[in-house]
Amino acid sequence: MSEKSSSTVKLAIGTAVAALTIWLTFRNTSWSEMSAAFSGTQWGFVLLVLPALAASYVFRVYRWVTLLAPVKKVNKSMATPPLLTGFMLNSVLPGRLGEFARSAILSRKAGIPFASSFATVVVARLLDGLALTGLTLVVMAAMWNSLSHSIRTGLIAAGGGYIAVLFVLVALRRWHESTAAVLVYPFRKLHFDRLAEKAEKLLLEFATGLDILQNPGELMRVAALTAGVWLSLAVSVVPVFYALEMQWSWFYPPLILVLAGFGMLIPTPAGTGTIHYAIGVLFPAITGIPEPQAKALAIVFHATQFIPVIVAGLAVSKGNLKTDTD
Repeated sequence: MSEKSSSTVKLAIGTAVAALTIWLTFRNTSWSEMSAAFSGTQWGFVLLVLPALAASYVFRVYRWVTLLAPVKKVNKSMATPPLLTGFMLNSVLPGRLGEFARSAILSRKAGIPFASSFATVVVARLLDGLALTGLTLVVMAAMWNSLSHSIRTGLIAAGGGYIAVLFVLVALRRWHESTAAVLVYPFRKLHFDRLAEKAEKLLLEFATGLDILQNPGELMRVAALTAGVWLSLAVSVVPVFYALEMQWSWFYPPLILVLAGFGMLIPTPAGTGTIHYAIGVLFPAITGIPEPQAKALAIVFHATQFIPVIVAGLAVSKGNLKTDTD
């Protein structure tokens, strides 16, 4: 199957899943109650989402530049368009294809090996996963007594998975040749020698993008920038509660981010449907908020988080995507 056909199939599957989860979310909705939930909306508050959301992307740019520094000095003006283009593509296509796109765009612009550029993106996303795990622990601490044993176990296991991946990346950077050899050993055992050689070469190039993991000071800086990303995102949720005149507790914004994060694990365009289900169905089940209000919250949250980055990404992507395909 060609790359274009594969992308088309992924998009079709993602769209089908989005349609299914939208139906599951809204199938038993009382539209009169939904209308009432929107009737008193203070739309001016929605605009207050934008500064906090913009701040989260500023932190992301600074973080990426810091991660790239051991590979090559890249200025913020060079890193910003690929990053926004990547997030725009993530917002309209399933499968996190934007991560590959932003790595490829920056690789061509800055003359960095793709594997090294992509490694910094992997580290950034892993840090986001660890931050999401931290938010999950905060929410669990606030709601411990109301969570079932299976939910507690699942959330803890997810956090353990992120930590395990981080350990592998640290090992790959510190003992790159031996770790790469271990990772490709199954291919050699199965006598896929050519595949093993290509994979090992790619892993060694990938390891050069992990230099930040050897510098405690820079790693702390990256961790602080990651905290800035997620604090900004949490703040960006607050105006939505005020816009819909909803009562909220301090842990609701991180809970929304956690649920949205899990919704994004299922690859649909912009998390459409999966995020709506997570917030419109699971959020009220956890908090006791009326479902019509939660579904209104899901719609406004999704729109305010994704439409701005799609617009910003489109504004900078034309030249970048052209460069990437020429």
